[in-house]
Amino acid sequence: MAAPLELTATNMNGCYTMNRELSGDTDAILGYQNIGWLTRKTLGRVPVTLTLTQTKEAIQVDSVAAGFITTNEAVQLDDQSYPLNHKVWGPITSRAKMIKVSEIEDETLKEGWVGDEVVEVNSESEANKWKATQIWGFQDVDIKGEKQRRYFRRIKLVHKKGTEYCHTCYDYSPVA
Repeated sequence: MAAPLELTATNMNGCYTMNRELSGDTDAILGYQNIGWLTRKTLGRVPVTLTLTQTKEAIQVDSVAAGFITTNEAVQLDDQSYPLNHKVWGPITSRAKMIKVSEIEDETLKEGWVGDEVVEVNSESEANKWKATQIWGFQDVDIKGEKQRRYFRRIKLVHKKGTEYCHTCYDYSPVA
């Protein structure tokens, strides 16, 4: 389902289920993040649902993959680094902030956003030697010749062997 027009990067409150047909292949990025083959294959096939609860200061992200891989994290929007022992990625540091689309330097990450602002999340794993930049917001997606607004994430992963890009696209439903 398309996201309502009132949802923006400053109000992403809702429940979002990954749309596999509209998302890119996440396997390479997960592999370079040292996620095991079985977990990657599982995550590549099962429903992944995010529930986002946003305030001006933070976004609470509750995710569930197939009902058994769950994570809960508060993403602070103050551009400060926070350590996190993530259930999937292990120990990482992460920082996030609201930015203007015009401030995004990487053209692949800049592509296609609706509205002037997006959320930028930078994460790093010293143990597994990778740095990820994610841009969160909304994009208009062509579905059978019709533009539909969807929650979208563009991801850039820099790792020891190079750089990978991916995107994930989500169907919206209101929080029950």
